[in-house]
Amino acid sequence: MDQLQRPYLLLLIIPTVLVYLYQWRKNPYGPLFLLQSDRFEKPKHKLLTKIRTIAYFLSEFLVYLALLFLIIAAAGPGENYKLTPDTTKGVDIMIALDISGSMVNSYDFLPKNRLTVSKDLLRIFIQKRIYDRIGIVLFAGAAYLQSPLSNDRYALEELIAETSSEDIEEQGTAIGDALVLSTYRLKNSEAKSKVIILLTDGVSNTGKLDPETAAYAAKSIGVKVYCIGIGKEEGQYEVNYDSLAKISMNTNGRFFRAESPEVLQEVLNEINSLEVVELPSKPLEIHETHFPKFVFFFFLSLFIYLLLKLYPLPEKI
Repeated sequence: MDQLQRPYLLLLIIPTVLVYLYQWRKNPYGPLFLLQSDRFEKPKHKLLTKIRTIAYFLSEFLVYLALLFLIIAAAGPGENYKLTPDTTKGVDIMIALDISGSMVNSYDFLPKNRLTVSKDLLRIFIQKRIYDRIGIVLFAGAAYLQSPLSNDRYALEELIAETSSEDIEEQGTAIGDALVLSTYRLKNSEAKSKVIILLTDGVSNTGKLDPETAAYAAKSIGVKVYCIGIGKEEGQYEVNYDSLAKISMNTNGRFFRAESPEVLQEVLNEINSLEVVELPSKPLEIHETHFPKFVFFFFLSLFIYLLLKLYPLPEKI
């Protein structure tokens, strides 16, 4: 239960509890007075006396418990579920994330390294793309598919969170391989817009395919590449932002520089605003009510109360 349609009705619980406490205070010993009755002083009746005491207490309490269930039911408890729209109405996005050693060993994003900052902000980006399918490609000296296109945002966030530089043994930065693998996963997409977000801090220095050829392949199937050069250019590792800018220009995408976590967040926000499509026409959210459950407990409490009142335990065995 994570949603209440009429939460203000829960305020009725306060007077209900106060009335119950007032009634209990009028008889501070409650049903314990039965233990002092002469009828139950004999040892053989002590067990029955205790049972009758519990039954009496329960019968008085059940009335208020039933009322509490009724109040909660009236408040409209339930859960909200977001429906996944048709895949052809959203944007298909492949995230190509550089996890090479330079992303971990660069210290211009203190107290976090570049990879940690990138992961944190990519997870926020994924949360915002509720209508789209997203896939993940990780690359260093080679490129590997971490997740195919999926609209399971929780699984995608978890995969991003668990990513580390140890996931790929090959050293280097194979930007071309990452681009062509991401392009291949978008080849059969029927989405209105197909996008690759390439996030790297290095120069393409290894791999089976050069970035220019990979960019041409992406353009041929209508894929836009948003390249993000992360980190400061005067850092300890070589960078080539001109190459990234050319890739974006040739695929009708855009190139961004992100020299700080704040700028990287602004870049991802801008990409989020650029890739917008018409919202699906069908409902995006449904509400599953838990009203029947609480009504059931309401009637169950009243039923037990009536049983205890109509069929009391005998005073003598």
